[in-house]
Amino acid sequence: MRAVVLSLCLVIAATAYAQAPTSFAEGVLAFEKGEWSKAERLMRETIARNPNESAGTVSIAGSWFETYVPHYFLARALAKQGKCAEALAAFAETERQGISPTISDFARHLRTRGGCKPQSTPTQPKKVIKEVEVPFGEEEIVPATTTTAPVVTPTATAIDVELRQTRTRLAAVVTAYLRGRYEETIRLTERPFTDRAAAGESALFRAAARDALYRINGDETLKPQIEEDLRTYRALRPNARPDPRIFPPRLIAMASGVR
Repeated sequence: MRAVVLSLCLVIAATAYAQAPTSFAEGVLAFEKGEWSKAERLMRETIARNPNESAGTVSIAGSWFETYVPHYFLARALAKQGKCAEALAAFAETERQGISPTISDFARHLRTRGGCKPQSTPTQPKKVIKEVEVPFGEEEIVPATTTTAPVVTPTATAIDVELRQTRTRLAAVVTAYLRGRYEETIRLTERPFTDRAAAGESALFRAAARDALYRINGDETLKPQIEEDLRTYRALRPNARPDPRIFPPRLIAMASGVR
């Protein structure tokens, strides 16, 4: 049953990918690297080609998928550059389309507007229509209350929750690695992933982080750990190849078993 569900997820992801310009994945990578102006440019290109956000996911790198929400990423990139007027407009648009508010991590940034505060509308003084003196001892009139039906919030299925948690964790790993936080990358991959593909990608990023630390510090004890991580990656992802946009050629060769 799980294989069927995962296959269905892959079909949905493939559909979204077919509708997503390549500039979206490139823009997400630029955003995670902190290249805000580049991310802005790429997201504007994406929106020009397909402005409709979708609950489907797009492959960014390996098992890293992101929901197709270019207005959201544009808003975040603009806010990071202090372009608050444009950022607020983009936040409003992604919120209007209704996809990003359903994802908890995205919804959190929607609430804060990336640090850009909307301009408050000056409040007009209330007009006093008529002042009436209430005699002492008059019975207090209690306004009638109206009962409203409780709002029922649809709950996500366990599989949906697991997939989103996996994507969120893997995205955190990718972000840490791209920003040069190699020890944090290793720490984030210590807890195993239940999904086979995600576990393989996690091992690859752990190997890349350890290899970077080895090249920086020359710590020989890291070498057998790197080799073990790469063996795990090859076992879990036998037909995959590391993304050359993210990993250096040296690590790609090592991951392929080339010495």
